[in-house]
Amino acid sequence: MRISSLVLLALVPIICGCISQNEIDPGLIKIVTTIAPLEELIRSVGGDKVHIAVMVPPGAEPHTYEPTPIQMKQVADADLYVKNGAGLEFWMDKILQVNKEMLILDSAQGVDLIGEVEGEIDPHIWLSLPNAAIQVGNICTGLIKLDPGNADYYLKNRDDYLENLKILDAELNQTFTSKEKKIFIVYHPSWTYFARDYDLEQVSLMENEKEPGPKYLTEVVELGEKNNISMIFVEPEFNPKPAEVIAREMDAQVVTIDPLAGNYLENMRYVGSKIAESL
Repeated sequence: MRISSLVLLALVPIICGCISQNEIDPGLIKIVTTIAPLEELIRSVGGDKVHIAVMVPPGAEPHTYEPTPIQMKQVADADLYVKNGAGLEFWMDKILQVNKEMLILDSAQGVDLIGEVEGEIDPHIWLSLPNAAIQVGNICTGLIKLDPGNADYYLKNRDDYLENLKILDAELNQTFTSKEKKIFIVYHPSWTYFARDYDLEQVSLMENEKEPGPKYLTEVVELGEKNNISMIFVEPEFNPKPAEVIAREMDAQVVTIDPLAGNYLENMRYVGSKIAESL
C-alpha cells in the first residue's frame, strides 16, 4: 500500500515527537517546572544530569494557564516538580493527583514574601536576584536529595551561578544608587521585588490589579509628567493598548520587558538597564 507524500508530511511531527520522548536518557533526573526563568535556575545547578520540561509556554499568563494533556504526561513521568511557590501554581492540586510519587520542591521557601491587595502574596519572586539565589539554593537541596552521589557536582554548579547572580546584583545596586529619580511606571505590577531590592518605586497603570478608572489614570499621568518619566513598561502577556494611550498623554515611549523570559541573567541585566534608562 502506497502512502501519499502529504500523509508522510503530516506524520513527521508525530513521529519526531515520539522519538524525542523515547530519546530522553533514563539516567537523567526528569524535572517539570512552571515557568521558563526557573528552567535556567534548575539548569544552572543540574547541568547535564537533568531533563527539564516547562509548563507555561512563552506568551502565556501563568495566573490563568491550564496544563495540556501532554504536559500532564510529562508530570506523570517526572522525578521532581520545581514550583515557583508564593501562590503562582493555583492548579497544583491537579498536578499532585497525576504523580503522587515525585518530589515537590517549593523554590519560594525562605523568601521574604510581599503581600498584595486582599491578603494575597505577590508571586513574582524570581524577579529579584537575591530571591533567585534562594531559589537556586533550594533547587540544589532538592537535587542532592534525589541524587546524593553527585552532590559535589550540584554544589559546584550552585556556587558558580550564585557568583554570577551576586555580580549582577552588585552592578544594579551601583547603577540605581547613583540615580536621583526612583519612580518607574509599568502596566502590570510584576516588578515589586525588583523595586524593593534597589529602593525604587513601581507605579502601576492597573489600579489594585484591576483596570484603572479615569481619576487614577489622571493621577498617574500627572506623576509621570512631574517626574519626567520617559518610558512605560509593558509585558508580552498583556495588551499594550492602554499603556500606549497613557504614553501619548505623557509623551513617553512604550517599552516591553518580559518577566517570563527564559534567558534569566541576560534578561535581568536588560531589564535593569532599561529601568535605569527610564529614571
